[in-house]
This record gives sequence, structure tokens and C-alpha cells, in this order.
Amino acid sequence: MKRLDDPRRAHRWKLSMKSLLCSICNVTVVRSRKNLKWENMDRDILVKIFEKLNVIDVTMGASRVCISWFLASHEKSLWKTINLTNLQRVDFSHPRLPNSRVEDEKVNEHVYRCNTVLFESTKFSSTVPINLFFNYDTYLTDEDLIDAAQRMPNIRKLVLPRWCHLSENSYQFAFRQWKNLQTLIIDQRHTSLTWRHKIQASGENCINLTNFKTLGCLNEVVVEEIVRCFPNLKKLSLRFCDIIDIGRVLPLITSLKNLTTLNLSHCRFLQRGACIIGSRELDNILCEIARYKCETLIMLCSYVDCKSCKDARKDSYVIVRLHAFFEKNWRNDEIEEFEF
Repeated sequence: MKRLDDPRRAHRWKLSMKSLLCSICNVTVVRSRKNLKWENMDRDILVKIFEKLNVIDVTMGASRVCISWFLASHEKSLWKTINLTNLQRVDFSHPRLPNSRVEDEKVNEHVYRCNTVLFESTKFSSTVPINLFFNYDTYLTDEDLIDAAQRMPNIRKLVLPRWCHLSENSYQFAFRQWKNLQTLIIDQRHTSLTWRHKIQASGENCINLTNFKTLGCLNEVVVEEIVRCFPNLKKLSLRFCDIIDIGRVLPLITSLKNLTTLNLSHCRFLQRGACIIGSRELDNILCEIARYKCETLIMLCSYVDCKSCKDARKDSYVIVRLHAFFEKNWRNDEIEEFEF
């Protein structure tokens, strides 16, 4: 991989870092009579600046300017979270599907592969990361997941992408490394054939997992797997899920003994092919749930007046818009543990 040895490229990075420092400190940097050099800047200040950069900017850019910046790039506080959600110069796309987001990028600058970004990140982070957030469109291979698990075994919060058609052995190996995992977020809408492998592998190997969020369709099979694999769940988010038969929510309340919070915000409740939000039937089911376990907090939205629900219904008629809607909103949640 080409290094930033070109003096002009290094100078460009220094100028961008100077602008960033000015914006952070809200001051204008003026050269002193001593003509201090940027490479001699205090390491703590450099680290504060690097915290504002994304993974690629640190690993492929700032760390290659000079030795002092290289050393500052290894500061442990920078690497507690590997966040790939907002990177613009990474080709996350499925090899058989177009990725229009990077088409323009390829013309002007290098576009990195996801496995390259992970590999470069772990050169700096070692085993420090405790949070790993994949981009919504990341196409993971078995090798990518295994490599990430080997290099980052201390992950406690994991967000897997929608494209995750991996083998059962890969999931088993990865989650055996992630024994400290506490929070898992997955999208099962595009992994109907392998979502069970994820749940089973994480349930068998991650005894500390107490927070789980899923997107997709909640039917009898999914409910049974959640109850069987995650008996110690405390917080469960089904935000924006399609729930087939509201009665299926009842086993989640009664069987998960430690459940304290259940998020049903923006869900579509379907009964006999029709939406039953606001009906007496839904109210009766919720009252029945409350009788079984009144200490469980159930989060609901006002479906009729809720802006997010209206946007979802409006975008559901156009697949591209619906995908963009979920990509934007899956990072948000009413439960703090599922925010990223």
C-alpha cells in the first residue's frame, strides 16, 4: 500500500489537521516566533484531534505524516470503538449488487475494501476494541468475520451488517472469541437462511449477553429462538419489526424472566393480514401482558401521529427509499444500549 511519503501529501494532512484543531479549540492558530512545528505538538493534543477523525483518516493518513503522529495514533483511547458506519471511501457492497455510493468516489480517490480497513485498524488497536460497528451495507465473508474475532477478542457491543450469509462454523468460531459480548444488533431481513446461526452461536458462547436488537419479521419461529438462546436477556428491541400476531409477544414477556425493557416502537402489528394498531385487540393483548409481568417496561409509539412510522409507510412502496430509511434509522433506538 502506498505510504504518505510525498512531502506534498504530508503537508496537505498537516493543513487539514491545523484546520481541525482551530475548529475544535475555536481559536485561530498563529505561528509563534519560535516557529514551532506541528510534529512537535503535545501528544495529548494530537490524540484529542485524532478522536475527531474516522478509522481511515487515522490509519491511512495522519499516522503516516511523521513519527510523532504515528506514535500518537497508537493511543489506546482512540481504539475502544471501531466504527465503520459512516466511512465514505470504503466499498462495502455486495459483489453482485451495485454500490452507487462509491461510484463517484472511485473516480477521484482510492476506495478501500472492508477487510483492508479492519486489518489496518488492528495494527494500531491490538486487542483494545470493545465496540465493533459494521456499516449497514458491509458484505462480510467468513474470513472477514474470523479475522475480526481473532484480532479483537474483547468485543462487548457488536453491530453486524445486513449482508451476513456466513457458515455456521464461522459464527461459532467468532462468538467463541467474543465471550464478553453484552450487546448484539442484527438485521435478519436479508439473512433468512443464516440468522439462526447467529442467534444460536451467540447464545451458546456469550453468557454475558443481556441486550439484543433485531430488525425484520417477528414470527413464532423467531420468538422461540430468542427465548431459547437468550434466556438472560434484560433489554430487547424490536424497533421497526413486522410482528406477525401480537400474541407472539406474550412468550417474550413470560419466558424471559430477567426482561426489564421491551421496545416495540414503530412496529407494525399484523393480525390476519391486517394492521391492528390502535384496535381493541391490541389493547387487550397489552393488558394481558401487563398482568403477567407488570415490572417490564414496554415502549410503544403513537402509530397514527408518529413521524417515523409515517415515513416508513411512505417509503415502503419504494425499495430503494425503504433501504435508505432503515440504513439511517437502525442506529437510533429509544433504549440507550442500542444507540451507536
